[in-house]
Amino acid sequence: MSRSFFIPFLLLVFGGFVLSLQAEEVELQVILKNGTKGGEGSAEKVRAFALEKQMIPLSVGEIGPVRGSFRLPKVEAPNGLPILLQVTYGGVNYNKIVPPVPMMRAQPQEITVYEKTQDRSSIKTKSLLQITRSKDALIAFKVFILHNNSIPPRSFQNDADPLEIFVPSEATDVSAQLTQGAGMGIPLQLRPGKQGWILDRPILPGTSQLYVSYSIPASNLASVTFKDKLLFEKNDGERVVFAKPKDMELSFVGAKNLKKLEADVPEDVKAYSVAYSAPRQEVTISVSGGQAVESFSSDQERNIENGKIFISAEKTLLGVVAVLGLLFTLSFLFAYRKHP
Repeated sequence: MSRSFFIPFLLLVFGGFVLSLQAEEVELQVILKNGTKGGEGSAEKVRAFALEKQMIPLSVGEIGPVRGSFRLPKVEAPNGLPILLQVTYGGVNYNKIVPPVPMMRAQPQEITVYEKTQDRSSIKTKSLLQITRSKDALIAFKVFILHNNSIPPRSFQNDADPLEIFVPSEATDVSAQLTQGAGMGIPLQLRPGKQGWILDRPILPGTSQLYVSYSIPASNLASVTFKDKLLFEKNDGERVVFAKPKDMELSFVGAKNLKKLEADVPEDVKAYSVAYSAPRQEVTISVSGGQAVESFSSDQERNIENGKIFISAEKTLLGVVAVLGLLFTLSFLFAYRKHP
């Protein structure tokens, strides 16, 4: 899972380092299948992008409607960058990455589309929170593991009752990224909702990972208090919270149950299992002490257009390290759930 996320993710973030690229004429063949009904699939439109630091539209433009197997018009595409094929069916975007390898570009690109469901019970969630102290902020990373177990397989989306993620009102630099199945992480633009920030993107069948990051202003060693709340993930009832550095102190007001975790926790963090009390499903987290995690600085910002992930080189590197730590502990989380 970590390889499927970080290889394309780092390609996007550090795409500015790619050396001069030459264009190559590409004619992509696309095969659409319907994963809900079986047989061939269809789409309202198909678009193609080159991926560097942003999604760069290719001259093929917008094609559609289409069905089954078809070829896109020939297009000049950078031979050192991946191509993103984006298929829209039923208002849902399905993405397929074509690596910058001639042999793979010459192969048929199979994309499976699905019918939609509004049944929230088809979505099961596990979530993690890591709080990392930097020199001028607490950087929070939330990771949601989303399991769409609909039978037959369908994409989940409910516009009347969307998935909302809680972010404290004082938070800045809010960013999000979604990885569906074995695909690459796509930066998202969250929009304000009734209680939190809305994930305005369907959840495909199988397992997806949602990554949300934000900053809470805090100078080094300063005490900070902020809220955390379970919204769409409230049926889970609890969250594992990691603190980095390890000498940073955390307290939780309003928790139904709190347990410090010792076994299988990485050496440089401390971890807690926090049960959120119904019906508010809210706790207040107080953070004090802890030396800022060493990071690298740079005068150059590295942004991802269409939804930036980390706002600077310093926070990008810090973010990659923190998220790697979170992913490393996933196996621990699942083991802990089996042995409460």
